[in-house]
Amino acid sequence: MRYTFSEDVKGEICQLDISTTEEAKSEIIGYLKAKGTITKTSVEMFVKIEVGFIPSARRIMNLMNIIEIDKKKLTMIKNKLKRKRVQIFIPISVLEKLRISPMNLPEYIFNDVGLFSCFLRGVFVASGSLTDPSKSYHFEIVSYNEDLLNKLKIKINEFLGISGKVVKLNYNFRYYVKRARDIIELLYFMGAQRAADKMERIVQSREIKSDFNRSLNFLSANAKRTGESNARQIEVISEIINRFGIEVLPEELRNIALARLDNEDLSLSELGQLFDPPLTKTMVYNRLKKIFKIHKELTNNK
Repeated sequence: MRYTFSEDVKGEICQLDISTTEEAKSEIIGYLKAKGTITKTSVEMFVKIEVGFIPSARRIMNLMNIIEIDKKKLTMIKNKLKRKRVQIFIPISVLEKLRISPMNLPEYIFNDVGLFSCFLRGVFVASGSLTDPSKSYHFEIVSYNEDLLNKLKIKINEFLGISGKVVKLNYNFRYYVKRARDIIELLYFMGAQRAADKMERIVQSREIKSDFNRSLNFLSANAKRTGESNARQIEVISEIINRFGIEVLPEELRNIALARLDNEDLSLSELGQLFDPPLTKTMVYNRLKKIFKIHKELTNNK
């Protein structure tokens, strides 16, 4: 199965090592806040987490194992109609033993940059997405909880200096970032180093290509302007010679006029280098300007 860039990022995150139980708890809370819904059976209450990426379901099971929760107490159901979607049911009683509330968000996660990174991983894997950077730059997290996204926006700005935006999206809300460098920083922050390196290479390649195209367009436009200007100069000088004779021009202007006729493609700077001593671009321009003035006067008087 071929994964999208977004799924590759999530797959990398789901393989990251966890150092402490606090980190495991913080990431689990990220999943809970992003996709957790409370459901009740005749026997017990559960928090249901539905994820659309199989490795993320395994990740949740492994995180629960790290904090010494028997996997047998959890239920994982694959959706037969939508093969990628998996539902995990966690008993409320299990969460209470861990002092994890499906309703409240512990402040310690937002006071510790390391734990916030783990929390953000869980939120992103559960309800985030990322476009292919070879096409466009867009990182987003979708949630029905506007307060959660605003909290993420504030803390991401505080820890990383990244200014994201929160907007309403149909029945949900969306936190998004569009600057390529900011998205790369977020990937590094969440631990997706391989994906961040890949995106950085793509961005650099696109920037180089963009710079090259801008330079090429500039040179083409400049060459066009130079060509049109040279053609007009030659037209005026030729008309003076044919109608009035080259002698109507003073010697210094006559020399410039003849040099231009003999060197149609040269720029003003290059034309000035033909003289001894060389003339500056401004000097050449001013002399040609005088030729244009004489042409106008001669034409009007004729």
